[in-house]
Amino acid sequence: MQIGLVGFPGAGVKTVFSAITGLTPAAGIGSTIVGTSRLAVLQVPDPRLELISSVYNPKRSTPSTVEIAEFPGVFGARSDPRVLAKCRESDALALVIGAFDSALDEAQGSCVTSLSGALRDEMILADLTVAESRLTRLTASLKKRKNEIEEAERKVLIRCLEQLEMGRTLLELDLVPEDQRRIRGFGFLSLKPVFLLINIGERDVGKEQEFAEKFLGEGLTARALCGDLESELATIEDDEREQLMDDFGIEKFSTPKVLRAAYECMDVCTFYTYGEDECRSWTLRKGQTAVDAAASIHTDLAQGFIRAEVVSFTDFQEYGSIKDVKAAGRFRLEGKDYTVQDGDLIIIRHSS
Repeated sequence: MQIGLVGFPGAGVKTVFSAITGLTPAAGIGSTIVGTSRLAVLQVPDPRLELISSVYNPKRSTPSTVEIAEFPGVFGARSDPRVLAKCRESDALALVIGAFDSALDEAQGSCVTSLSGALRDEMILADLTVAESRLTRLTASLKKRKNEIEEAERKVLIRCLEQLEMGRTLLELDLVPEDQRRIRGFGFLSLKPVFLLINIGERDVGKEQEFAEKFLGEGLTARALCGDLESELATIEDDEREQLMDDFGIEKFSTPKVLRAAYECMDVCTFYTYGEDECRSWTLRKGQTAVDAAASIHTDLAQGFIRAEVVSFTDFQEYGSIKDVKAAGRFRLEGKDYTVQDGDLIIIRHSS
């Protein structure tokens, strides 16, 4: 999964990126299309995986990872189409909002309605360009020869274009899974989930929840952090860092809560595979099935799927081992249509 950090100039995207990842401005991997873009891969903290691994003591314990990509100054009067194209590669977008004073700064347009609205308008405009271009090419192609696949794509693009022309995001458009697959390759920006990262000032440290709650009325997932302070803390020695964290009343860095916000926004869950060789966490969209879980591990598992052996994490935690879960009658065999639940421990049985 990749989360794109975006924002309007002056919101502090670079600072928030450094705070979340611990990378200094000169570090990281990325391009220099506009300014400096950076990419970091973060392991997702997972106490459930730690418990599973403590039981099996495997050779490897592999947590899920999330890529954080920084796209500073993406939105505004001079949005660069090359950077917008990079944003299309992200699975979700985190909109950084500058709130360096106790009250959100009117000069920055930092009322959440205007900011999220401006972001929405930019995404809709960018998607309109993509949809119109592809539809023009499809129409020309279909005039030369009939093609059922292209015709199906044309029909869903017409629906998308109508939605965008009304000023509505594609996330609001009710698309069946088959139609979602037809347009997945376009990376439509307004189809991506968005959550907010509120970048507060040092004097407001301790009021993170208060700032985040200001945006709940908008129906948006929001987290607040002090980008300046946390990015500075990430670069200093451990002893000095602990002292400063105590002085400011900071118990832990914001990275875990940002990653949880991303999971919440994207509506994903976690399942686990286990054994003496490896215990591992995997990410899956909520509502997906056992065969989807198999495919995320390896396409061969999905193609030869026979059944899934499933144990809930709650039962594993209660009984302490798969053997004891079986003895309690809580071990289940599920078919390919089984909907995976968050925390499931799964072994896929398949034909070779």
